[in-house]
Amino acid sequence: METTTRKGLQSSRDAPLISGSDGESLNPTSLKNIRKPDDSSKPLFHLGSGFDVRKDRRMSPKHSVFVLDVERKPLTPTTPRKAGKLLDGKQAKPIWNKFGCFGIQMVVKTRKETPKTTLGCDFGTKFEGYAVAIGKENSLAVMWKLPDKKKIVRKLEERKQLRKARRHRNCRRRECKSDNRGKEGFIAPSQKVLVQSRLKAIGEFFKCYPIECVALEDVRFNHRDKMRGKNFSTVEIGKKMINKWIKQRAYLQLFSGYDTKDCREKYGYKKSGNKSAEVFNAHCSDALAIAIDVYAREHIEKGIFIIVDDTYRCVRRRLHDTQFSIGHIRYPYSTGNFKCVRKGTICDYGQIVGGTKNNYWIRNSDKKRIGRTHIKWFSKKFKTKESSILPTIKMVGSLEHDI
Repeated sequence: METTTRKGLQSSRDAPLISGSDGESLNPTSLKNIRKPDDSSKPLFHLGSGFDVRKDRRMSPKHSVFVLDVERKPLTPTTPRKAGKLLDGKQAKPIWNKFGCFGIQMVVKTRKETPKTTLGCDFGTKFEGYAVAIGKENSLAVMWKLPDKKKIVRKLEERKQLRKARRHRNCRRRECKSDNRGKEGFIAPSQKVLVQSRLKAIGEFFKCYPIECVALEDVRFNHRDKMRGKNFSTVEIGKKMINKWIKQRAYLQLFSGYDTKDCREKYGYKKSGNKSAEVFNAHCSDALAIAIDVYAREHIEKGIFIIVDDTYRCVRRRLHDTQFSIGHIRYPYSTGNFKCVRKGTICDYGQIVGGTKNNYWIRNSDKKRIGRTHIKWFSKKFKTKESSILPTIKMVGSLEHDI
């Protein structure tokens, strides 16, 4: 297994933000040849970001508006006031990311120098923390609620029983594929859902911020001494998939659990004992601590804090397999859509989870199902807590500018 510490970074790759081919080599340079971060180097900022290089001033905590260039590549965040001036001058247009944060996209060419940016990731089983350190500022911190793995396992077990019962019928069926677990790169479906959820969050950060390094807390397990180590192997496969995805786009620096604790105490952050608490100190303090340990290496104040709920997964109903319909009519299986709208889509009342005829079933903020006939708007954003996003500037335009 690859071993790294916070003393050095892996080799840089000049890769685009799109996925590379499977045959690409991933950070082939050994750790011995890696250059350590230079503390004396100064971050560079694009024109109009509000950073004065001559006076060596830090970015103020007000730089909360992310910026994209003409080609939709991330630049240095700016202040709401500067963003308003660029919008009034027709030099930029408004956009929103899936976190619900406001940003701008330049319609004229500008300088592309960006500061040293690190994304800190603190993975967990139910809750995770992400924090972006741009220069000497934390622009965004996100508490991410993962899908409920127990519900997914229960659905997979029910599907397994239905599949076994179907093989005993005299009807058309697919062949048994019990040996698929032995294939190289196989990952359990319950673990794959968690991996895809994490990559969805990390990918959105890469779209909005010029991330050049990812600080990741490496979760380890003693397979030799622990009898339950065989059940932990799917987590190891998921780790390799995430690390491979990151290495194609940025540096990857791994931290051990004790390294994260040392960083948190060194830079003066506190951690909440209640992991389910919807506060910054629950998970984002660890993510920010390891993020600033790469370049900034001093305490910085927390920025915007957002809570994202990614627990919902659409239910594909298959009632005829468990209970026959009237007249033994087999209706088509659910495709996860209702009236051409994907289940889980955000609307003005909550999250769409299905419906009957002209009535939408909506899951509101209290996780209760309500019915509505008319929907005003749809959005592909993540489900965020309404009070967790701080206001920036007056929203201009419509939701058509989402990235």
